[in-house]
Amino acid sequence: MRRRSGSIKFRIVAVAVLFTLASALASVTLSLRHFQRSARQSLLQSAEFNLNLVAGLVNRDLDALGSLRDWCGADSSVGAYISGSDRRVDAGVRAFTTMNEQVFTNRAYPYLLRAVAVSGEYQRILQCGSGTTAGIPLNPYTINRLERLEYGLGTSQWAGVMVDPFTDVGGSHILYTCAPIHQGAGRGRPSVGTVFLMVSTAILTDPISGYQLPEGCALWLTVGGNSFHLDGGLTPVDPPPSWSLTADETFNTRTRVARCAGADGVQFLSVSCPVGTSGLWFTQTISPQAINANLQSLYGSQLLLLILSSILIGAAVLWVLSRSINRPILRLQSRMEAISLGDFSPDPSIEWDNELGDVGRGVNHLSQSVKELMERRLADEKARQDLEYQMLQSQINPHFLYNSLNSIKWMATIQNADGIAEMTTSLAHLLKNASKGQKSLIPLSAELDLLQDYFVIQKYRYGGAIVMRLEIEPGLDAALIPRFTLQPLLENAIFHGIEPKGGAGAVVLTARRKGDMLELSMTDDGVGIEPDRAAALLSGEEAGPVGLFRKIGLSNVHRRIQYEFGLDWGLSIQSEPGRFTCVTVRLPYREDSPEKKEEMS
Repeated sequence: MRRRSGSIKFRIVAVAVLFTLASALASVTLSLRHFQRSARQSLLQSAEFNLNLVAGLVNRDLDALGSLRDWCGADSSVGAYISGSDRRVDAGVRAFTTMNEQVFTNRAYPYLLRAVAVSGEYQRILQCGSGTTAGIPLNPYTINRLERLEYGLGTSQWAGVMVDPFTDVGGSHILYTCAPIHQGAGRGRPSVGTVFLMVSTAILTDPISGYQLPEGCALWLTVGGNSFHLDGGLTPVDPPPSWSLTADETFNTRTRVARCAGADGVQFLSVSCPVGTSGLWFTQTISPQAINANLQSLYGSQLLLLILSSILIGAAVLWVLSRSINRPILRLQSRMEAISLGDFSPDPSIEWDNELGDVGRGVNHLSQSVKELMERRLADEKARQDLEYQMLQSQINPHFLYNSLNSIKWMATIQNADGIAEMTTSLAHLLKNASKGQKSLIPLSAELDLLQDYFVIQKYRYGGAIVMRLEIEPGLDAALIPRFTLQPLLENAIFHGIEPKGGAGAVVLTARRKGDMLELSMTDDGVGIEPDRAAALLSGEEAGPVGLFRKIGLSNVHRRIQYEFGLDWGLSIQSEPGRFTCVTVRLPYREDSPEKKEEMS
């Protein structure tokens, strides 16, 4: 039963039925009440968002001005000058300079018309701001115009909006606030004067210059218990005679939504947002015409929503079918492609509980079988390589010959045959090293000793006509190379290069390090070889010379290096017929550890 319920056919039928039922239920539940509620809520949220945005912009500047007001009331230099306690001649200049610097660096400076600090008897005056040179100048004769402002010193909020007292008839409105100036420290500081800030109402109207109002709606400002209509300026307006808060949810808990009735009896909604803690409120009215217009737009949008819902439901069905059939097939294809690229690890995620899951289990089983087969093949190949390497090193057993040659050496020494003794000693060393363990890598210094022993034998064989020169870069004695790597190269240089020339010859061995690579080159001045013959020597198609080892030539050295280090390493041959032949060995640079050196010694 579980298999039947998990089949792809069952899922397709179940999904189609469920989505059909869901579509029919969605169409029935869309009602006119939903449209009305959506239209009203959409307007309220839009109004709240716009008002909060405007309030945030205005509050940023008002906070900066409030900080300036508080600074003026607490600064020691301003307080000392206003109180008269600082009797120095330049006290007023210093106080003005300090105050002017604070005013000028304030972010709302362009809106600050006047910042005025005065003593209680109007004897001392400090004035800064962007509008001090306009209108009626402030001096001891006009200072009494400040009395038109309602002080309200008990609060840090903005007092209200009024016509600028320092302009002629018909002057513009200003937003103002005031605070006491204190002298000294502590809570009981005496008040020695008052600071007034008179701000252009552009600070309120600039942020709403692009404010979009729906049909029949208005924007108000409430400050100090008075309301103003914001229509490019500030026009006093009477608040609605009756209003009551609604239960509408708002984003900001301080936002107020009220149902109001005007003097003409027309009902409307209002959304009010505070401007921080400044005491200012922005209010947008929402008229019935705006709600009806939005309702009509929502009718069209909801109809469009129904159409889109049907499209989405169809897309959802296709999506589910894609997940049930198309995606699993793509996963299986991807898995088979990974197997073709060499990734044979099993993937449990393709073993679904359906028909395609059976295919996935078969693919995993197949990849596991191929992986096991390849591992067996690799193990067999490794064993074959190890066997071949052991055969390369065990083609002679020199223990008996070594002991016999040692006896011949002593007899030659007793009879003063030094050449025979030296040649026998070198051959004995060669045989002794051939019988040392099965270590594949030895230090370069040990390999050079083997090479010297072999060359001594060849030197006597050719009557001293062959010369060998070593050019070894300092510090390479501990570099590791495969055992009997250089001897076949020297043997090849003598038999293939110098001997056919029929005369004297020289062989040069160079060794140097290039970064992480060790490069060894054996160069002879013999007859040289053709390029196709050089390739045959490396491939093993042409037999090497029959020397110390049978059938161990350049191809054997080349393959041993590649078995040990990989296909990127090995031998290369460069030759010019009649002039020279250079065989180069490239190996990864590795050094012998002190422990291994002790073992070799």
